[in-house]
Amino acid sequence: MTTEMWIIAAVRIASALPVLRWPLAGALIAIFVDLSDLFLRDWIQLGGVKDYQSFDKWLDQAYMLTFLIVALRWEPVPRNIAVALYAYRLAGVITFELTGDREILLLFPNLFEFWFIFVAALKTFGWEAEPEAAPQGHLAYGRSGSPPAQGMQPNDAPLAQTGPTPEEQLSLTGRIRSWPVVGPAVRFAIPFRYSRAQLSVAAFIILAAKLFHEYTLHVGQWFEGFTATEALEAIWRFFAPPY
Repeated sequence: MTTEMWIIAAVRIASALPVLRWPLAGALIAIFVDLSDLFLRDWIQLGGVKDYQSFDKWLDQAYMLTFLIVALRWEPVPRNIAVALYAYRLAGVITFELTGDREILLLFPNLFEFWFIFVAALKTFGWEAEPEAAPQGHLAYGRSGSPPAQGMQPNDAPLAQTGPTPEEQLSLTGRIRSWPVVGPAVRFAIPFRYSRAQLSVAAFIILAAKLFHEYTLHVGQWFEGFTATEALEAIWRFFAPPY
């Protein structure tokens, strides 16, 4: 590997680490930095990057592995979906390495990435449904795992507060729920219970968005005719005066 490739790899790997502490913010940082190597290739002249597409796909595994580590701590349904989507994308990357055909990635879109951000957002903003109460006769210690206080009945043990209080939820989403157009969608999606209906809608949106993303990159190759710096300069000229 060239010096330039080592620098890009170090930046990409370092950007994946915040996910372990701040899942949503860290994921957004990792994906944003994922684009930075396009600029680093323009600005650093230390041997170039050989076989960029392959290099980029394997560097993606840095943040995808940290995503996976966090996802393994989730509840069974979101965790199992995340593991399956990670394995599916990894199979696509291996197939791409064997064939060298970028269009094959359209058949293996990186749905894992968008699913992780979606679930991390649900957890960050407290939009998941509360876990069901424990059956009669079982000790309900809550998420803290601590036994109930002396004199308290087992099923009366409070659950540890992990998200916004009901009052805070009302301030965040209560007013939006009453809106005529957006309200029904918010009432359907929040709280998110991982029901079949909710998962079907989420899967459709994530799949559509990711297929479009993969198509622009690997099939249409819309951004291949210019460098990242040239694209940034064109955007700046478009928004800067004189209009």
